[in-house]
Amino acid sequence: MIYLITIYCLLFSVLSWKRIHWALALVVFGLPTYLIRFTIGSIPFTLLEAMILVLFLVWLIKKVKSKESIQFSNYKWWALIFLVFSTFSIFISPDRIVALGIWKAYFIEPILFFIVFINVVKKREHWNLIVNALGLSALLVAIPAIIQKFTAWGISNPFWADESTRRVVSWYGFPNAVGLYLAPIVVLFVGLLVRALIGGLGKSSKVKGKSRGKELLTFLFYCFVVFLSMAAIVFAKSEGALIGIVVAVIFLGIFYPNKKLRIATVIVLVAVALLVTIVPPVRTYAVEKATMSDLSGQIRLQQWRETWEMLKDNKAFEGAGLSGYQTEVEPHHQEGIFFNFEKDPDFQRKVFLFDDKYKADHWQPTEIYMYPHNFFLNFWSEIGLLGMLAVVMLLIKFTLNYLRVKKPENREMYLILIAVMAAIVVHGLVDVQYFKNDLSVLWWLVFGMSTALMKNVKCKTTIKNKN
Repeated sequence: MIYLITIYCLLFSVLSWKRIHWALALVVFGLPTYLIRFTIGSIPFTLLEAMILVLFLVWLIKKVKSKESIQFSNYKWWALIFLVFSTFSIFISPDRIVALGIWKAYFIEPILFFIVFINVVKKREHWNLIVNALGLSALLVAIPAIIQKFTAWGISNPFWADESTRRVVSWYGFPNAVGLYLAPIVVLFVGLLVRALIGGLGKSSKVKGKSRGKELLTFLFYCFVVFLSMAAIVFAKSEGALIGIVVAVIFLGIFYPNKKLRIATVIVLVAVALLVTIVPPVRTYAVEKATMSDLSGQIRLQQWRETWEMLKDNKAFEGAGLSGYQTEVEPHHQEGIFFNFEKDPDFQRKVFLFDDKYKADHWQPTEIYMYPHNFFLNFWSEIGLLGMLAVVMLLIKFTLNYLRVKKPENREMYLILIAVMAAIVVHGLVDVQYFKNDLSVLWWLVFGMSTALMKNVKCKTTIKNKN
């Protein structure tokens, strides 16, 4: 296998030298390739990491050769602080070797990708290439997930593979990974569809013949990305992802600069509110999720209590260190929780998991997860309080940078990116965003796209926009 990977990296380096924009797009398309793992000596790598490192090295050589200056964004100082505290967390970690691997994959390489992105993406063609690559990447994940729904192919967990309790996993080992990756992409492409429809798809008199056909094909591609990705998320039963998408789309509907869209959004919200109020099953479900009174909600609440106890126990400033959460939280961990399964709507589906003792006592054993499953607690426990605050400042900077965008079409696109980030953060409140190879690069890709908009990169995409 190592020989095939070597050949691939050599070919990728040639592509990077001759067509660096295509190489960058290939990295975006290949975000799930972190699942292809190998070692060089005793150092573990993934194919995604190899591509990023080759891309950065080739780009740097070309920069030095051309004597061009390296461009930075106004995120640079907060990104540097973020990187400094992640580095400090290596020395806090109880296992520094594992921490080094996490630091390399989740911090160094994504930021290297970000640096290349903001220096390379300068034209509309570059922007379109990246957007299309991201859409194809979503299909790469969504299509196998949809096939799994009807065949159970590739689902190793018997409970998830069983037809009555099936949850798809695509190329990943667990269902939530599908939602974590696809939800931000769905929001991005929903935003692109909104721009296309409001902009007047195919109505411009200047759009004729092949151009109109290309425009319609692009629109259909966006539709396929949204539809198939949403289907995969539903089949994965990733509720956090669905909630994140709903919140992001509501944000987009309210703040997008179109009066009719705002009115339609308000009407839909009122209709949904009436539905929740009038229909008892819907109301019960909404209350359970809002109060986190179902089984998954109770497990999350216990995780957060344990994490808070761990942080209070002399870990509030430095956190547990990279990869140190499971070790440091163990003294505070409860082995299980009491839960009344009969009140859980999914009782019949879940109860057979436990032996007779657990059925009788309503006792749910709980494990120690790798992370606290909360966006802010994840960063706090891994890179400390100041590292978490650097993340908060990056988010604030990201939002305020909307005011720096001058072109109307870029401001529209920036609102879509804010909605994408909203989906990431909202989903991350109950799950583990960022701390996965593809998610960390996707995070910095969103920041890179925002930087491109601030630098007035044209982002109209192939579909015309009357504005």
